Amino acid sequence: MHENRADLRALADAGNMRILSATACLDRGRWFVSLQVQEKHELVKVARPDAAVGIDLGIKTLAVLADSDGVLGAEPNPRHLDRAQKQLRRASRVVSRRRGPDRRTGQQASRRWEKANQARNKIHHRVANLREDTLHQMTTRLACEYGTIVVEDVGVAGMGRNRRLSRRVADAAFGEIRRQLTYKTRRRGTRLIVADRWYPSSKTCSRCGAVKTKLPLSMRVFECDNCGLVLGRDANAGHNLVALATRTTGTGAAGDLDLATAKSKPRGANRKTRVTRPRRKAGTGRAGGAIPSPRAGRKRETVNRTPARNSRSDDPLRTIPLETSGLLRSLDDQSNGTMS
Repeated sequence: MHENRADLRALADAGNMRILSATACLDRGRWFVSLQVQEKHELVKVARPDAAVGIDLGIKTLAVLADSDGVLGAEPNPRHLDRAQKQLRRASRVVSRRRGPDRRTGQQASRRWEKANQARNKIHHRVANLREDTLHQMTTRLACEYGTIVVEDVGVAGMGRNRRLSRRVADAAFGEIRRQLTYKTRRRGTRLIVADRWYPSSKTCSRCGAVKTKLPLSMRVFECDNCGLVLGRDANAGHNLVALATRTTGTGAAGDLDLATAKSKPRGANRKTRVTRPRRKAGTGRAGGAIPSPRAGRKRETVNRTPARNSRSDDPLRTIPLETSGLLRSLDDQSNGTMS
């Protein structure tokens, strides 16, 4: 085995763990075995159960840490993908010069192409392994030390649309950091608080609580106009996040905050982005969609202007009394005799 897991063997020999199933798979050119076990798990007390830490994620610095004691720390961003760009460009150039597969014509890849492609994939696998190791070391250290961890609900999908930052955002793996912290804090019985995505952690002064209307990304230093505080942008956000732990109740999910009533900020600084109205779906009758008629929804009533023919029982001649009908018959006979 490439990895020594004597701890699992010791648990199995002591009867504290039972192996249920094993799955073998080939990934990244290596064979891996996944074991599904049933283990007697005991909660291990963390080093500082009463301490809290706020984590502000970024690209220049992977994470800025601010704990409840006011101590600042930073996790540098190793940027494994940027360091491997020179090797990846060279390997991709070699792959492009080989005869690769073509689905349209059914052409099979040559052996030289497969060999060059394996060399390129090996570089990608190494970068992924280095990134995974770095994130596991950081999240495990934080989960074992602090009793409360506060992170932001970062919109990774929106940040990835920026063509200048998409590669570095993907290399930082913000979503993977939150995923690891979620199950590691649950395993140790600690609390993970996820701040709301629209919480202005960078715009809020960590000393007086004043909120700036605008704070572009180019401004890396926060300067408060109210109290004159001058602090790094990421450090100020970390202090605001750790202060959020003392005002949070419940499960710590995003939005589950017991905050004071927020005052209205100038120019709508405390409002969410407006959601655009969905466009009207185009129908078959018109390119831009059918124009609703003001009479739409009304039932059309058909009016018959031709008078209906009366039935036999409604005929006025049929309802004449017998005396009147006899008188009329005699008058007709007299008129016929006069004409003859």
